[in-house]
Amino acid sequence: YDRIVEHYGAMWPLLIPGYAPILAAMLEIVRNWERRPAILLDLGCGPGAATAAVAPACAGEGAVDLVDGSAAMLAAAQALLGDHVRRAIHGDFAEPTIAAECFPPDTYDLALACFALHHLDDATKRETIVRLGQTVKPGGMVLLADEVAVDRPAGWPLVEKVRGQLIADHLAAGRISQTFWELETSHPTDDQLPFLPARVDELTSYMARAGFAVSCPLVLLGSALLVGLRPRGNS
Repeated sequence: YDRIVEHYGAMWPLLIPGYAPILAAMLEIVRNWERRPAILLDLGCGPGAATAAVAPACAGEGAVDLVDGSAAMLAAAQALLGDHVRRAIHGDFAEPTIAAECFPPDTYDLALACFALHHLDDATKRETIVRLGQTVKPGGMVLLADEVAVDRPAGWPLVEKVRGQLIADHLAAGRISQTFWELETSHPTDDQLPFLPARVDELTSYMARAGFAVSCPLVLLGSALLVGLRPRGNS
């Protein structure tokens, strides 16, 4: 991610067809929520796109805690969000020492995990979602967006075929730059992060077992947005 930070904002929506629609849906969900969140967590924040997407619906004096394993992505998010950054935590949120720092209990009005969990195995996904359930305040919200395995095994090859054709069209039209494509395709296999998408029903189950009232308002070509509300009665 350090290698592609300068290209991420323009190129990622061309690789992930659900990316831009999901960010737009996140804004509408927060805009129609009963509260204007003031304290946010952006887990695996990348260049800060998710926080920037929902910012118009947040409190004007709102602040965000950013967490990312890429120093370059974290710096880009800080530059984008400026004085609204409360803390910037560099590290892997699945590691216990980093988790202890970035999941304080009953702290956040809104937590975002936007395309941040698909590199994790199922056990670590579940543990992270439990931590998200504990770090939002009672009545708080989690927006979890990620790549998903659609109707595995039958649906994923079809989604991959459609996505592959879209990427080929973008390359042919010059919308995906050769510089970015070379960075994406030249990375040594041994250094690539694993791609471990869960099914939508699995993510829904993980969130429900973490104590959320959960719904899935959007699934598009291998990406999904789930909304979790922590009931006010939870301890």
